[in-house]
Amino acid sequence: MKLLLTLFSTLLASSWALADTTLIPGNIAVHIAQVHYEHPVRILHPYLDVWHMKGPLAQKAATSTLNKYFSNAQWCDKAHDASVVLLLEPHMFYNPQMQVFHGEIIAKVFTQTGGIGNIEPAIVRIKKQAEQNGSLTVKPDFYMEKAYVKAMEKVIAELKKNQLFINALNVKMAKNVETICPALDELPISKLYY
Repeated sequence: MKLLLTLFSTLLASSWALADTTLIPGNIAVHIAQVHYEHPVRILHPYLDVWHMKGPLAQKAATSTLNKYFSNAQWCDKAHDASVVLLLEPHMFYNPQMQVFHGEIIAKVFTQTGGIGNIEPAIVRIKKQAEQNGSLTVKPDFYMEKAYVKAMEKVIAELKKNQLFINALNVKMAKNVETICPALDELPISKLYY
């Protein structure tokens, strides 16, 4: 009887593991605006002067997280047959009294576009925040990356539930990704982010 229960629990656990590892099909081009790679931001602290480049850490966190859930998520320069463009906007805030990093990711999903002045509005917009305890004096990039990963996990959980996004993954984009990503970089910040 014990052997039968052990066998049954092992089969059940393996089926749960397989259910969690199924990847969502579809081609996704991921993009972070160039401004997040060129201009560092200061992490607020009364006594320390720490500057943070948002783009590289957010890219690392997004790559590791997206590849866990989607079968084909690549950056814009490598994704040629993408169905959607996922634009990510990372933000980071530090609370020095509580020693907590607050990571925020705003994700926008675009499907097709014309020229630079003719970008269609995003079909999905998701804003998620996450917290990570950590010190600003000891490996702050490690804690910032963990905060970005937690925020990306929340964004992906919302994307998986969004029917507009799932439907867009099954449709081939009308225009090439090569025209959308540079156009997103060329938009004025006020038009893109606010």
